Amino acid sequence: MVSFRRIFAITMREFNEIVRDPLYLVMALLVPSFIMVIFGYGLALDVEHLRLGVCDRDKSRLSREYIDSFVESETFTLVRNYDDLKRIEEDLQTSKLRAALIIPTKFQHNIYHGIPVEVQMLIDGTIPLRAEITRGYAEGVHSRFLEKLPELVPEVAGRLIRGGGYIKIIPRILFNQESKSINFIAPGLIATVLMFYTALLTTLSIVREKQTQSIIALYCSPARKEELLFGKLVPYFVIALLNFVSTFLLTIYLFKVPFRGSVSVLVLSTVLYVIGTCGLGLMISVLVSTQVAAILITMVVTILPSFLYTGFFVPLSTASWSVWILGRFVSATYYLDILRGIFLKGTGWSENWASVLMLAIYACVLYGISFKVFKKRLD
Repeated sequence: MVSFRRIFAITMREFNEIVRDPLYLVMALLVPSFIMVIFGYGLALDVEHLRLGVCDRDKSRLSREYIDSFVESETFTLVRNYDDLKRIEEDLQTSKLRAALIIPTKFQHNIYHGIPVEVQMLIDGTIPLRAEITRGYAEGVHSRFLEKLPELVPEVAGRLIRGGGYIKIIPRILFNQESKSINFIAPGLIATVLMFYTALLTTLSIVREKQTQSIIALYCSPARKEELLFGKLVPYFVIALLNFVSTFLLTIYLFKVPFRGSVSVLVLSTVLYVIGTCGLGLMISVLVSTQVAAILITMVVTILPSFLYTGFFVPLSTASWSVWILGRFVSATYYLDILRGIFLKGTGWSENWASVLMLAIYACVLYGISFKVFKKRLD
């Protein structure tokens, strides 16, 4: 016979075990809600407030009306007006712009006289999904302008209604003309894999010894805590660099992602990024004492943010202000910008120095916190 009394006793004992471990209890109750909030804010695929540049070669009343039709939509935000196409291409390359609108000369004159008009839209194609959505929004705004065009030019309204199709917008996707998703997914996976796997290995190396208490021998040794921590980190730093080499080669030779940028920027940024992720794993290992807690916390603070708050799917420039702020505290945000710029846009030091500097600051802050908190004793 099944004894419900014994089942109840065992159940109460298990509840007591959970309550005695506050960290486990917090993770059991709050992590699902935390993940829900993270995905709810981070996994938003809407494209809004895209940074738009405009080169108006006509500077007429109708060209201004056409530009206003883009600015008045929630999709585009006018950053600046340009007179030089070369400057537009440079700003698209450095992600200061996500799209550019080029209005030809005689725009208004040709509309009045029924001459075909072509407006060009340059779109940053680094993220194919966003580029296709941007193209669709641009064509939608263009269509709405055509609908109200007879009201703007009433003297030729009849001709415009019959032949409105002669005004066309020609979208051109840059940097990833074939819109291959692997071209933006592969660099993102490099950043995510290095962040999660490096931090996890580093965390478990210390937590495992803390849980089995084999780390006591190191605590009793004459080694300073800086020597102890650096000595344990070096092997995982080397492993992380080897993992980078393997993922880089797979990206180039298996997935055929083009590599166009600076090798020196890639090497230095990778070293700083790996140092930072090792520091993140070190900080987690200082704060927890069980392997289960270490694995769960590492997943929550590495995989989820690296997918949702770094611009992996949607650029942070189009996200809400809260998502943008959170993304600034994730090192993968800066490393991913560097990787995609190097692979797809051919960027170098002038475009990436700020992101490289942020990776260095991120690593210094994490190591400073870890060394401050770490004590050579078991609590």
